[in-house]
Amino acid sequence: MTSHLSWSAARDEAHRQGSLLTGAPVTLDLVASLGRTLAADVRAPGAVPAHDGAAMDGWAVAGAPPWRLGAAIVAGAAPSTRTLEPGHARPVTTGAPVPPGTTSVVRSEDAHVDDTGRLVQDTVSTRRHIRPAGEEVTLGDLLVRAGSVLTPPRAALAAASGVDRVSLAPAPTVRVAVLGDEIVGAGVPQPGQVRDVFTHTLPGILRSFGADPVGAVRVPDDRAATTAALAGTGARLVVTTGGTAGSSTDHVRGALDAIGAQLLLDRVEVRPGRPMLLARRDDTLYLCLPGNPMAAMVGAVLLGEPLVAGLLGRPPAPTSTVRLAVDVPNDRPGALVLAYVLDDHPDGDDRDHRAVPANRQTSAMLRGLADADGLMVVPTGGASAGDVVPTLRLPWS
Repeated sequence: MTSHLSWSAARDEAHRQGSLLTGAPVTLDLVASLGRTLAADVRAPGAVPAHDGAAMDGWAVAGAPPWRLGAAIVAGAAPSTRTLEPGHARPVTTGAPVPPGTTSVVRSEDAHVDDTGRLVQDTVSTRRHIRPAGEEVTLGDLLVRAGSVLTPPRAALAAASGVDRVSLAPAPTVRVAVLGDEIVGAGVPQPGQVRDVFTHTLPGILRSFGADPVGAVRVPDDRAATTAALAGTGARLVVTTGGTAGSSTDHVRGALDAIGAQLLLDRVEVRPGRPMLLARRDDTLYLCLPGNPMAAMVGAVLLGEPLVAGLLGRPPAPTSTVRLAVDVPNDRPGALVLAYVLDDHPDGDDRDHRAVPANRQTSAMLRGLADADGLMVVPTGGASAGDVVPTLRLPWS
């Protein structure tokens, strides 16, 4: 077990632990694979284009003008095996295969047919307007690497080269358990109560990481109920909120011990979100987040994303940086994670956006996070205006 890791080391550990439980690949067609993670490289079974083709509407010509006209060639026609002799031309449409011997394609607007029925060039161009076979993709080219997300352009490229099915990492199933007697599911909370802000939001966040949410439940502050919620879920990942500290109503640690789960990561040196836990039992991982809303959201972004990425066999989302517009103090041990908004540079240069901490944010608040552009990580000792600090992308932004 590792404990009190830095935020970056905790991300690395979450990713490593997830990568140990990557599931067996599944094969699906391209339509069903959009947004999924590839388990194997995608290579081109055919060239793109498969033939020398016209890049413009016009005429395929050979030699110098004027040209005798032959039969038209349209996109979708089989490539001709008959050589286009010098002094001859054939009308072509964009994408149509040009016959052997074609020296160039003359655009429709650059020539006309004269009174004798011959093609005469009006504008001389040095461009051939022929797209050669294999210009974009050659047979066997690596199109998309394993571990990449199959985006619409990548799927379109694969389809263009003749790919029909791809090998995918299985989306890890995940269940969410929201712990706490004080949580209510509807209406305005009474004094001493709080609204459930997790059962309808955490599944969506986890889905955006690539997981497959299969359920979310609320669990009272009870040792037996907490143990039951963690045991026998059948999911690859269980995410909980609340119950990770050390009060008399916090039962997560005891429940993990009761089901025989091994604690892998105990606390992270960040605020908010310090009492985060990561555990494993057999093929199930448990990501246990604090109960305060901002702290849980920080934990979901900080550890949930790399954990799911590891389960999918892909690298974690890269961190970025932002330059501060103001001084940000941090006089306590550990990194301070803050929601930020981007502010224009005081000199008016719109290209130089700088970060300002969002208003109204504590571990128990969500207001500052609601309109944030990202999360910034401020080191112990703080940072000054003009300093560059690491950032984490918000999955919903």
